[in-house]
Amino acid sequence: MLRLPGRRIAALGHIHRPMRHDAMALHQVALRQPVWMAVPLQHRPFFSWFGKDKDVPAASPPAVDAIAAVEDASTPPLSTKATKVEESLTQRQADIDYSIGKYAKLADGSVMARWGDSMVLTTVVSEKTVDATASPDFLPLSVDYREKYSATGIIPGTFKRREMGSDAEVLKSRIVDRIVRPLFPKGYNFETQVLSTVQSYDVDHDPVVLAVNSTSAALVSSNIPWNGPIGCVRVVLVDGDLIVHPTAEQAKAATFDLLYAGTAHRTMMIEAEGFEVPDATVQEALRLAHRHIQPLIAAQLLLPQKPKREFQPAAVPDGLTDAALAVLPEVRALLGSLASTPNSKKDRQALEGKCYHVVKSRLVEAFPEFTKDTPAVNSVAHDLIQLALRSNALDGVRLDGRPTSAIRTLDMETSVLPMAHGSSLFSRGDTSALCTVTLSNLDLAMRVRSALADGDNYETKRAFLQYEFPPYCVNETGRLGAPNRRMVGHGALAEKAILPVLPSVAQLPHAIRMTSETQGSDGSSSMATVCGVTLALLDAGVQLKAPVAGISIGLVSGGDLTDGVTPIEEYRLLTDILGTEDHYGDMDFKIAGSTDGITAMQLDVKLPGVPVEILCEGIERATAARSEVLAEMAKVRVVPRANAPTTTATAITHYMTYDPSMRGVLIGSGGSTVRELEAQSNCSIHCKEGGLVEIVGKTEGDVAVAKRLVDEITFVYRRNQRYKVVVQSVMDFGCVVVPEFAYGTALAQDKAKQAFVHVTEMAHTPVKRANLTVKAGQTLDCWCIFAERDTTKLSLKALIDPVTNKYLSDAEAIAQLTKHEDSVKRTRMT
Repeated sequence: MLRLPGRRIAALGHIHRPMRHDAMALHQVALRQPVWMAVPLQHRPFFSWFGKDKDVPAASPPAVDAIAAVEDASTPPLSTKATKVEESLTQRQADIDYSIGKYAKLADGSVMARWGDSMVLTTVVSEKTVDATASPDFLPLSVDYREKYSATGIIPGTFKRREMGSDAEVLKSRIVDRIVRPLFPKGYNFETQVLSTVQSYDVDHDPVVLAVNSTSAALVSSNIPWNGPIGCVRVVLVDGDLIVHPTAEQAKAATFDLLYAGTAHRTMMIEAEGFEVPDATVQEALRLAHRHIQPLIAAQLLLPQKPKREFQPAAVPDGLTDAALAVLPEVRALLGSLASTPNSKKDRQALEGKCYHVVKSRLVEAFPEFTKDTPAVNSVAHDLIQLALRSNALDGVRLDGRPTSAIRTLDMETSVLPMAHGSSLFSRGDTSALCTVTLSNLDLAMRVRSALADGDNYETKRAFLQYEFPPYCVNETGRLGAPNRRMVGHGALAEKAILPVLPSVAQLPHAIRMTSETQGSDGSSSMATVCGVTLALLDAGVQLKAPVAGISIGLVSGGDLTDGVTPIEEYRLLTDILGTEDHYGDMDFKIAGSTDGITAMQLDVKLPGVPVEILCEGIERATAARSEVLAEMAKVRVVPRANAPTTTATAITHYMTYDPSMRGVLIGSGGSTVRELEAQSNCSIHCKEGGLVEIVGKTEGDVAVAKRLVDEITFVYRRNQRYKVVVQSVMDFGCVVVPEFAYGTALAQDKAKQAFVHVTEMAHTPVKRANLTVKAGQTLDCWCIFAERDTTKLSLKALIDPVTNKYLSDAEAIAQLTKHEDSVKRTRMT
């Protein structure tokens, strides 16, 4: 990356600058160990291809938060072992053990980390050679987080009984990736793989926190160049108190959840969600989290380390940098030429292409042995344009001419899809999202398989958001198929922002599917999704607790900040960043929420971290911008759709129970029986575990029909109950009967519906043959005297008074039967 010389930007020579070790000195104070025991961190040659190494200036004072962490008397000293480090964090004791060299011995780096009964094995491997086709400016890093079912003592329920990937694992993999990627040295383009596997799971010890810390420990102890370590903690808000490393019970009760990772001086990653949390509380949580990662970082510095492998970044010929810098004023002027007039993404792309053409042409003129496709020419041209754009931004000149705190032009519309329950089209500049909302019965809630879930390894999501990024939104062609990691991540962030403001299940007993299809992308399509889905929900008649909106805050900074410690003295925060500003800038800080507070946050950085105080300033900037967006959204006239379940006649839901043994009969082969019942009743019928049936219909009559059909098909005889039956067949010694509703139907062939009346149960006086008393098709009132499995016996005489020959009531029949049974018992005893 090129930087301006002088006051603002550091010199452009070949800088091979190490991370400063102030943090290690501080850690040794806490550890009460001499400084010489610390292991030096790996260099980060951020400008590796420009000239020769330069001397490293004296270290600047460490960050205030780091000092506070060391001086915190509540943090106990750490004990050390050969391959094991233990540390205790304040608020809740957390002893993390790192075992090195016992597992995956052939990997470049491996750590089995244990915290409580949670154990995560992390391995890191990097290729020894570089692919000839690899870009010198791109690190082919793959990060995978996996959860083993054996970690909770469960056999997977899949067909082959193997673990299958899940979206939850993708999201956690992305978290680790975003943390470690910026800390690899510039120019290191060897294919690298990080694999973290949860081997044992204890609900009170977060495996994600453990995976991040174990990944850092594995990289620190490996021979792979990396500028760590980092620490990771989780902070939650419960009853107004911030708690570090919460238990499972505390996490469930939390109204704010923050996953935080950083180096000794800077923040690397933020992932947060909450119920409209005030800015001040969020800022306090960030500062608290940063203090509490310090012991984790200090512990990792004591791990045994392999010598870091040496590598040679792609070389840039002498003079190529100077030739590029000579074009800098012209490129800055070109990039600033659009600022005075309204422009679109296509205009900016055309201008960017022109800048590349100008720079490459000048370089090829100065160095005829090169072509415009030479990797060195491409790299220098890219860095020069990045330098020009950042320099303009530091002077307050953005590509589209907006002030640094201004948002783009907004355009929004609801009810754009006539047959959808709710829909909207939200546009912010050239970024646009088509959003829909569909509501249905709760039985269609999403069931997500998880190795670490409670109960049957499924988690139920009543409301879920699915994000799509089709190729046409960036004017490209491409393959359509399953959502990639980026789509899963963007959808999950927008979902986090929306869920806290949805009505409860009692208020809205529906499953809610929210979708967003990006129509155009020029930065922050996930935040456009938040705004668009909010409007679609209102269009569907969903009564939100508060509308939510999202905004993205960017950062451009001056000076050489590649050591991860140098204070960022000159910088600009950019509100509502463009795609180009995201590409060439230092961070993408997405913040969503309502007028009352934050519901979701996510931080991605390209620098080796951003100071907490700058992030706090970014939160304040986002709050002001979010208020502008919400004010514009409030102007949209939203009339709930006539065809939405929330505005039509409320669906009637009826719950009933049945004998659980009849569940298979009710469902039928492949669901054939229940589908037939639904067709006959015009209702939705959902068979649940434990003998519960949910019936959802539009009218009372439809529900009554469905209830009758379910009652009939799940009918079983019960002892001491009166039944009206019809004689199906007669024999000398008795007759076979079925319930009235089953006579003459297919149900009459069901063994559970058939019962037998013996000739001795037909009258109090002797009956020689049954056909003398009953006939086929005759309706009888009978009493059930025996019902077990497939055998049911009914009695006619149990309902007849032996003296008056009149029919008895149910209570009289039970009394007579009880008297008869007592008489039989006495007779047997004598």
